[in-house]
Amino acid sequence: MSGANAGSTAAPGPLLGAGREAEVYAWGEGAVLKLYRPGFGGHIAEAAALRSLDSQGIAPRLLDTVDRDGRTGLVLERVSGPDMLTLLQRQPWRVLGLAGALAAAHRAVHQVAAPADLPDLRTVLGARIHDAPLPVQLRDFAVGLLGGLPDGDRLCHGDYHPGNVLLAADRTAVIDWAAAARGVPEADHARTLLLLRWADPLPGTPPLSRALIAVGRSLLTHRYAHAYRRGAAPPRRVDSWLLVHAAARLAEGIDAEQALLTGVLDRARRMSAR
Repeated sequence: MSGANAGSTAAPGPLLGAGREAEVYAWGEGAVLKLYRPGFGGHIAEAAALRSLDSQGIAPRLLDTVDRDGRTGLVLERVSGPDMLTLLQRQPWRVLGLAGALAAAHRAVHQVAAPADLPDLRTVLGARIHDAPLPVQLRDFAVGLLGGLPDGDRLCHGDYHPGNVLLAADRTAVIDWAAAARGVPEADHARTLLLLRWADPLPGTPPLSRALIAVGRSLLTHRYAHAYRRGAAPPRRVDSWLLVHAAARLAEGIDAEQALLTGVLDRARRMSAR
């Protein structure tokens, strides 16, 4: 991999996609440029995570780091294939097999030791809970749960869901590592369970589509959880991690999820007090 400014004079190709933190452009033969927007520093964690995964084959290779007009860009191997969410929408009958692939790739991620310069996941979650719009009793409950959960040294993706898993002809590749952290696999697994169970569909999704999504996601979640546990030590304290993530998720400001996640936390708090 070349230096931080190498390739900065090259012109990016067509825009391939855009998100809140970055835009993705074609970049020469077999590569893409992920150009982070000003004010977002996710490239630091993403670059560290991808370096640790370089020989694993389960993520695009980091080829270079460039600077364009003061914006940091990561030049990444281009993986040709749809993301798993798109494939599930087009071919829902494949849900069982895709759930198994989702779990297998996640287990492979958790076999990798996290770089020391990645943030500690418990610290990240604690900061998010502090920022979440929670009543004091629910914040204290979530902070208390987090205090009893362990640190870890495994690579955690931080936002692992079907939209961040690409399926090429010969491999599965996990993308979007801006939220990568160090922690225990159970914590990262619980974040995925939260997203599969409770993440709100995109705004504008019709009611009928929402109903179909609800049925499909229940099956996907069950099969993913079962496949993740298969052949490995049972994940520990997943329920506690799930509640911690529910509290932290509220800091993301998704209004459609607020009542549901707050209700989940309140019921768990009341049950723990009995």
